[in-house]
Amino acid sequence: MKRSESSRSVMNQEVCLSNTAQSHYSHTCLVTRCDVQAVRGPDDRNGLLLERGLQLDLKDVLQAVRSGWWWLVTGLLVGLAAAGLLSWLTTPLYSSSTQLFVAVAGSTDTSAAQAGNLFSQQRVTSYVPLLTGKSLAGEVVDELDLDLTPGQVADKVSAEVLPESVVVQVTVTDTSAERAQAIAAAMGRRFSERVTELEADVTAVRVTTTEQAEVNPEPVSPAMNRNLALGGVLGLLIGLGLTLLRSRLDNTVKTGDDVQTLTGAGVIGTVLEDPKLDDEHVVTARDGHSLSSESFRAIRTNLQFLNVDSPPKVIVVTSSVPGEGKSTLAVNLGTALAQSGSRVILVEADLRRPRVTRYMGLVSGAGLTNVLAGTADLAEVTQPWGDGKLSVLAAGPMPPNPSELLGSEHMRALLEELRQEHDFVVIDTPPLLPVTDAAVLSVAADGCLITTRHGVTRREQLAEASSVLARIDARLLGVVLNRVPQSAAIARGYGYGYGYAPDAGRMSVAEPRGRAARRRARAVEPPPSQHGSGGGASS
Repeated sequence: MKRSESSRSVMNQEVCLSNTAQSHYSHTCLVTRCDVQAVRGPDDRNGLLLERGLQLDLKDVLQAVRSGWWWLVTGLLVGLAAAGLLSWLTTPLYSSSTQLFVAVAGSTDTSAAQAGNLFSQQRVTSYVPLLTGKSLAGEVVDELDLDLTPGQVADKVSAEVLPESVVVQVTVTDTSAERAQAIAAAMGRRFSERVTELEADVTAVRVTTTEQAEVNPEPVSPAMNRNLALGGVLGLLIGLGLTLLRSRLDNTVKTGDDVQTLTGAGVIGTVLEDPKLDDEHVVTARDGHSLSSESFRAIRTNLQFLNVDSPPKVIVVTSSVPGEGKSTLAVNLGTALAQSGSRVILVEADLRRPRVTRYMGLVSGAGLTNVLAGTADLAEVTQPWGDGKLSVLAAGPMPPNPSELLGSEHMRALLEELRQEHDFVVIDTPPLLPVTDAAVLSVAADGCLITTRHGVTRREQLAEASSVLARIDARLLGVVLNRVPQSAAIARGYGYGYGYAPDAGRMSVAEPRGRAARRRARAVEPPPSQHGSGGGASS
């Protein structure tokens, strides 16, 4: 009675969704809607998500770098290229320096010598403006007959007094190494003459050139090595910043922490990325030792140990939106349960877009809708698969009112009958957000599994799907993270590291070599009853 009332409540409350139920759920107007109030649940999951989004710990940084390493490489290469191009376009500059020693005319008296040295130290600082001024530069222009103005020459000259000394170093920087040397040498000569002239009436100050200006063939600018180093570091920093920004702006579900925050439930299993899932789908029956096969078996084990004394028997498999792999999960979970010796029936309750029979190579004629309409018996439309432990109930013809049909008393009675006859009932349903079918069936089931695709499902979509189940008091058994890349699985500690890693360089002893041999092997291989796989993307 409680399930019946809850089921009616679902159909009454989900008015907007039931209107959509008459059309194909590929119309995703409701899927893309981001209602903040919808995401906010009893535990204010949206607030928790916002708080987590503002946090950035070392694990997040390492994961962002691992997944976005190519941003770092791109930033490094762009930085190096920009630095190299800038250096190549910059006009080279050359420098030449001369050192001038300033002293007072010598005296044999010790005190007079000390006084002269002190005078030189005090006086030498006043000579720096003379060296960098236009007056002395004008004399150099006249001496060298330069095609430059005194101001232009003065801008090329820098002078400094070496620490705790009476030595002045004059440096000239120019686009020509020879002209830089000539100007520096002329500056020394003209400066010596000017000081002698200025200090003639005061004391005998003498300027001696201690280091002659030389032609330096190596440019001082641009500094290629320094520019490349700075460009590389700057590029790496920009790449790291873009990587972290991308990670913070990424609104998709990727980790168990995301699932826990959004749903309040844990990750019950992780299905690793496997290209075979796009073609074969039922990998647990075809490739028993692949990474994805072990993933589905782990989900089976976790389900059985949710409650050892009374594990869930009637299990709804759904997703938030289309394309997350819920049908692939349903067929492989059913197969894995049957492989453990349990009697399992797989119900194709996605009446709008049935995939189970196509994935398993079965006939999709009469099925569930015929049984509910009373035009066929359950035994007549149930199809065995494999060694007989697994049966499949196809969807049947699509009715005009799928939600009402799945929420009917006939459907609840059928589920009770299936519960009595089988150890597990696995129900493949449409996604939760576009239509109400999955919500209706979740009330009558022992629990619900939500599959979410790593890096594709948005956080608000998973949060809203969880809220739909919470509003109708349906039990969420857990969330399956689907299509997790192996790199992300290693970084987060998912996956299986004992003996199941594929060996690209070695073939199995029993594996036929060559396409023709593999086709011949498949032709003679006995199917596990009615065995096959349909193409198309996982749904």
